[in-house]
Amino acid sequence: MKKKVTNVHFTLETRKLIEERLNESKTITEISNELQRDRSNIGKEIMKHRIATFPSTFNYDHPCLKHVNCSMKTYECYKTCKNIEIKLCENLISSPHVCNGCQKKKYCRHVRYYYNAVEANNEYVNSWKKDRSKLRYTPLELDILNNDFKVLVLNCKSIYHALIVINKRGFNFKISTIYKQIERGQLALKKSDLPRCRKTKQKEVRDKSYKRDIDGHTYEDYNSYKEENPNAVETQMDTVEGIKENDAPVFFTIEIVDIKFILIFKLTSQNAKEVSNKLKLLKQILGNEIIEKIFEILLTDNGKEFIRLDDLQEILPNANIFYCHPYSSYEKGNIENNHELIRRVIPKGVSLKCYTQKDLDLLCSHINSLYRESLDGKCPFDLVENYISKNVLDKLNLKRIDDDKVVLVPKLLGEKNINNIKKYLDKKEIEEANITL
Repeated sequence: MKKKVTNVHFTLETRKLIEERLNESKTITEISNELQRDRSNIGKEIMKHRIATFPSTFNYDHPCLKHVNCSMKTYECYKTCKNIEIKLCENLISSPHVCNGCQKKKYCRHVRYYYNAVEANNEYVNSWKKDRSKLRYTPLELDILNNDFKVLVLNCKSIYHALIVINKRGFNFKISTIYKQIERGQLALKKSDLPRCRKTKQKEVRDKSYKRDIDGHTYEDYNSYKEENPNAVETQMDTVEGIKENDAPVFFTIEIVDIKFILIFKLTSQNAKEVSNKLKLLKQILGNEIIEKIFEILLTDNGKEFIRLDDLQEILPNANIFYCHPYSSYEKGNIENNHELIRRVIPKGVSLKCYTQKDLDLLCSHINSLYRESLDGKCPFDLVENYISKNVLDKLNLKRIDDDKVVLVPKLLGEKNINNIKKYLDKKEIEEANITL
């Protein structure tokens, strides 16, 4: 004799079979034997999900036994009343407690109960979803999420980083679960507190034809070189602009792609000479050996500050230099992701004149101390010593920030930054940009 199945949820197919057998007037014992399920489980399933059908009260007795003496006698009040007392058909008192197989159901004036497989399955799925969506945290865990975790996210604007910091205390919070609970509004942290709550605009399709002669250094050449040299170290180079004005300063950014490590320098003006001077200074600090190692591949955009290829090749003679298509910043998406972190502290639309190199070194240190999912839970500082020694990092004024001290909101650079933002952006623009002042 086969052993009966236990502790297995009913499926829609199983429920349909139960409904069919009830319609055929089969007993619960016969159904349980066919399904190899415990008789009590079949009975509980039917009783839990049966649906009541009330007969019309027109020219017939009301289904509620209390109706005569009840003060509430509205039309079909029995459908909503919680104190209803129903006179059941004698056949419903005994198993299977439903009318599916009854021969008199067409003419019966009693309240009828039916088992419907589809309705039963929908009710089960909805109750399962509701049960799964409940918070199952201890008071301590809930307190940690609504206080310590929230503060970390508001400061560093990264759920991934904040979870690593919190989980180091012995917790085991899952990032996918946290995102769902924030979406449902179950935590103190709101969706609007997250850095990417705004909808991404659709990319504008632009002409990708080159306007300058950079044969052998195009994005197609870059892809070919990467294919032939998959282990080559790649660095990306770009600038971050402020408001448009004459001789406006910009931030010059360099990223070692494999470890997401970024360097940020201030240029007094956005031109090729400023870039060349800063690269020469960087070469003096890093030394030829490190320069050759991290600049094996150099990918940058087609901007005026980078287009003097001869100057770049003179400073970086061993680098394979390539250019993205015009208006195609997504082709160097790695450095653009770090730019997004910069913009969390210094948003678009403000002047960059008030920021010093010391400010940028501090910002750079915090960005490079942020844990990244793409680095398997490490931060760029954890991996940079394979490329740049600690002594050289000290010369660049960069240092690892304690993981619970990482801040990537405007307050990182003090009142100067907050006042600068308020000077150039109104309240509505600040709210739309999701800036936390």
